[in-house]
Amino acid sequence: MIQVTGLKRSFGSFVAVRNVSFGIEPARGVVGLLGPNGAGKTTTMRMLTGYLKPDEGRITVAGLDGSTEAGRLEIKRTIGYLPENNPLYPEMLVSEYLEFMGRARGMEGTALQSAGRRMIEELELESHFYTPIGLLSRGFRQRVGLAGALIHDPSVIILDEPTGGLDPNQIEHIRNLIRKLAQDRTVLLSTHILQEVEDICERVIIIHAGEVVADQPTQELKRTETIQIGFRKEGMNASSIQKELMEMNGVQSVLFSAVAGGDSSEHSVGAGAEPDDGFLTAEVQWNDAPEKLLSSLISRGYSVRFFTPGRRSLQEIFQELTHRR
Repeated sequence: MIQVTGLKRSFGSFVAVRNVSFGIEPARGVVGLLGPNGAGKTTTMRMLTGYLKPDEGRITVAGLDGSTEAGRLEIKRTIGYLPENNPLYPEMLVSEYLEFMGRARGMEGTALQSAGRRMIEELELESHFYTPIGLLSRGFRQRVGLAGALIHDPSVIILDEPTGGLDPNQIEHIRNLIRKLAQDRTVLLSTHILQEVEDICERVIIIHAGEVVADQPTQELKRTETIQIGFRKEGMNASSIQKELMEMNGVQSVLFSAVAGGDSSEHSVGAGAEPDDGFLTAEVQWNDAPEKLLSSLISRGYSVRFFTPGRRSLQEIFQELTHRR
């Protein structure tokens, strides 16, 4: 398992990670770690893997305390970690690299041979087993790096962009392997490919500006509806309507976009005049079944001219949470 509480890490005056907390249990599916460039993902992963010491906070990985030098060293020995840059030794044969990685993990004899054969089979490396790593394509180098990270059968696996450089067939093969690993292990995956998150991640943690801005099951995060509504309520203006809606359970945001004279540009509440007939148009972010919102509006005395639900994509959610629109 992975347990993180109140992590902070600075580089000089720059705070890369601040107050990051989350927990990941084994056998709960793949967890995706997302964030724009510079958000703090890599710094967080380097602290989890024992390569960086946090300024503040507590880390527990596979039952090991990451707050001490001895604990961080033991975490490095125990976990399976594939960094984004995938450091390899180009002069080594694939066979030599797997043997080297196994021995570095304390494996010898038949246990090492068995683990090597398992990696060759699972990552389809047999055709290049005696090839120097420096002569391999980027896709094969990525598979060799992944084999080195998994050869000791770790209970906690941390992967940074594991499918980078692979062709579509290889990507599907690696994704299937990652799904299989997550059935009885703790797997944390960092990727920029949102389709990959939708395909294999059961849960998403989104980091922006060094802080966690979302931590939800993938399907629950995507369940949020964007609903376009034309409505009015007697005696209430846009500001009072927004206040009432934001107090309703399930409403995440309300953005008005209609003003008198036909101007449909988005604006903040209070900007511009009210429409002559009193009807306003709003985009409402709602995280439950849309019919429940419609029923609630009617029961509260709203007149509804139109009500158009539309589910947001993961990309739209990501852009909204990281303020990159």
